[in-house]
Amino acid sequence: MSDIPRRLSYAALTVFVSWLFLIATIKAISSEPDYSQTLPEECEEDSLNCAGFGKWSHRTDGAGAIVFEGNMGDARNLVREWVSERDRSTIVYSDNDTFHVVETTLLLRFEDDLVVHIECSDGLTVIHGHSSSRIGISDLGVNPERLDSLMSFLDGQEGSSNRC
Repeated sequence: MSDIPRRLSYAALTVFVSWLFLIATIKAISSEPDYSQTLPEECEEDSLNCAGFGKWSHRTDGAGAIVFEGNMGDARNLVREWVSERDRSTIVYSDNDTFHVVETTLLLRFEDDLVVHIECSDGLTVIHGHSSSRIGISDLGVNPERLDSLMSFLDGQEGSSNRC
């Protein structure tokens, strides 16, 4: 093996090992929140790594909660469908009214948390969303885009019944 390919091999191996080390470090410092017992807090007013609509309205142009034309079961099924269509998204917790979804970025494997809360209010099915990055001071617009995608997916969808 000549000297140049060997140096390139070492350089590629060094980059790969450094990338693995960076991912391991990111995993170690970004613990997973437990949303099985409590819902997330509101985003801080000047936060750039958090977004929400409905009860958590932040960085989504004042988007209110989604009033869904269907029952809570239909809304749950649609949220599951939306998550299943997204790359690198996994439901880590769900119950009758709350989903905790973890979405992982492609290159650096950052994990972001999405919480979707569905409730019955005055006979209507109402959906709230909260998306946040676990580490860093900015999400580069990923969290608002994720929520826009969910809101667009749910917009115009109808369920089997218009009561909770």
